[in-house]
Amino acid sequence: VVNGDKVEYLQAEKRIEGVGNISITYGDVKLTCDKITVHTDTKLGICEGNVKITQPGAMFTGEKVIYNFGEQTGEVIDGYVRADPIYARAEKVEKVSEKKIVMQDGYATTCNFEKPHYRIAAKQVRLYLEDKVIANHVFFYIGNVPILYVPYYVQPLRDTKTKITIIPGYEDNWGYYALGSYRYYFNEQLKGYLRLDYRHKRGLAAGVDYSYDFKELGEGTARYYYTQENNGLALSPSGEVADRYRFQYKHTIHFPEDTMGIVELNKVSDTDMVKDYFFNEIEEGWTPDNFVSVVTKKPNYSLEILARKRLDKFFTVTERLPELNLQVYNQRLWDTNFYYFNNASVTNLRKRYAESQIFDDEKTIRVHTYNKLSYMTKILGFLFTTPYVATRQTYYSENKWGDPDIFREVYEYGLDLSTKFYKVFDIVTDFMDINRLRHIINPIVGFRHRTQPTVSPSNLNQFDSIDSLDYENLIALSLENKLQTKRKDGEGWKSVDLVRFIISTDYLYRFKKGNLDFQGGGKFSDIRYELEIRPYDWLFIKTDITTNMKDYSLRDAVKSANTDIIYDLGEKFSFGMGHRFENSVDGSTSLFTMEMDYKINDEWAFRVYERFDTYDRHWEEQEYTIYKDLHCWTAEFTCNFKDDNFAFWVVFRLKAFPDVPIGLKRTYRRPSPGATI
Repeated sequence: VVNGDKVEYLQAEKRIEGVGNISITYGDVKLTCDKITVHTDTKLGICEGNVKITQPGAMFTGEKVIYNFGEQTGEVIDGYVRADPIYARAEKVEKVSEKKIVMQDGYATTCNFEKPHYRIAAKQVRLYLEDKVIANHVFFYIGNVPILYVPYYVQPLRDTKTKITIIPGYEDNWGYYALGSYRYYFNEQLKGYLRLDYRHKRGLAAGVDYSYDFKELGEGTARYYYTQENNGLALSPSGEVADRYRFQYKHTIHFPEDTMGIVELNKVSDTDMVKDYFFNEIEEGWTPDNFVSVVTKKPNYSLEILARKRLDKFFTVTERLPELNLQVYNQRLWDTNFYYFNNASVTNLRKRYAESQIFDDEKTIRVHTYNKLSYMTKILGFLFTTPYVATRQTYYSENKWGDPDIFREVYEYGLDLSTKFYKVFDIVTDFMDINRLRHIINPIVGFRHRTQPTVSPSNLNQFDSIDSLDYENLIALSLENKLQTKRKDGEGWKSVDLVRFIISTDYLYRFKKGNLDFQGGGKFSDIRYELEIRPYDWLFIKTDITTNMKDYSLRDAVKSANTDIIYDLGEKFSFGMGHRFENSVDGSTSLFTMEMDYKINDEWAFRVYERFDTYDRHWEEQEYTIYKDLHCWTAEFTCNFKDDNFAFWVVFRLKAFPDVPIGLKRTYRRPSPGATI
């Protein structure tokens, strides 16, 4: 159907001619122009004057377009293409298929200005809608200035990672630096990063990341980073040349029958390599690990074969060469209320100490099994009751003193009691959007008794929690209170916790020798308090306190206390404040943290992070970031003061591809309010 100011259908010539405000809709394709000739037999249209073609995922404009409506292909002379997030212009644009566009002598960008801030220019650019952009012999322009040439360029459109990143900055331990990466992407089997970094006090460093996905054969990542410190380009006072490196590899594969295999390898040149070059990972708790694991998970059980090996002699590692672990989940026995649980393992253990320590290696072969029989029932119509008995049997090929063939037995029994009471209050108010209130009380009591092991933990090498098992008697007490309401969720309703408060503790006791009479002298362990308040979706308050029952002075009774207050209005404004208190024999810490993000307007925003030690009365860390919107870019300038160290860095992010490569920038992980790191 051709609509326009003047449209003629020449039936004998199988041709339609139209002039003035032409509009054609054919399937999901819409075309507008000033003048058109359509050959009805071939469905070929010749369009002229302000031509615009739109289809799902793309829009084309030009002064003259030859378009095949049947095959959805065409040719645009001096054309412009928009396919979010890509904008492109070329002397000739060919739509060779529904999803493929080829541009000759043109450019592509994510900037929608007539004169874009940046662009990639090439003789030929291939755009695959909703997939990727491919170009050969590419020049990168900032404005009209060429700044970089690459022979081959691929930009996937389905992720948010940029191709090229350069981050300049300063850090006291590095001096002035520039960290650069180039993201190569050929296909899902061949992609990753090439890295080239320069640090004024350390010199040049280079690295490569390789990621792959071989489908049935698995997926993984390999990373290698190398630097020759003080190689003549650095200004280190020592002046000694040092070869330092880091290698990482991880592979995951899914086998049939709910089985998964994982391989992870980590090797570094020295203990400080990660701390010196990837400090953010240290703060996140990085530890080197080298293992191979194959795990099968079924509804009733899981089976794991694990091999863990030390690769670097300057770390202390407990090797498991190998370990076989079988866990049978709680299984109902026939049609009764009895349930059976089992965990069994066989492990060849060897604890290898770092070469800097004087301890000899510790080793043993351990065979361990844990069997538990429980009975689940309800009594008095409201009290859920679960009594149980359990036994732990362990064989050691040798103990701490080298004595062979050691057998250890530990027996346990206990009882879990729980119930739930609730009452509904018919309260409806706009205050906190309350639509009736429900108060829930959930008391839980757990009784535990573990006999004295036949072999004391002091006679065993300590590899993990199995070896430290000891005599224990306790009654675990917990009381949970919740206040709930209902709020609209689409067309339905959802339950929301307004307040949640839990108090819990353990009562420790002893039996008289030879019978089950209480010996007396029982005591409560630490009392734990947890409180969460969420009156609105944008306001959250959480606090937890642990008190020491051995000391009743106000100062020493509190072992730890953490409080977080989060006020989040989304992109416009968010604020978090917290306090962390720890009281231990090594000393006490009291830290206040604060973080605020505020968007001033569409162009400017800032973030502030502070961490203050109230005991030492000094700022542990301060960080300030200013954001500037540059249309298709976002610029960030950050200053960081951490103890006696100063750093700043500048990051430019493409809005279409905002993610900075992992591990590229030495930054400091932002703790949640109240956290110590």
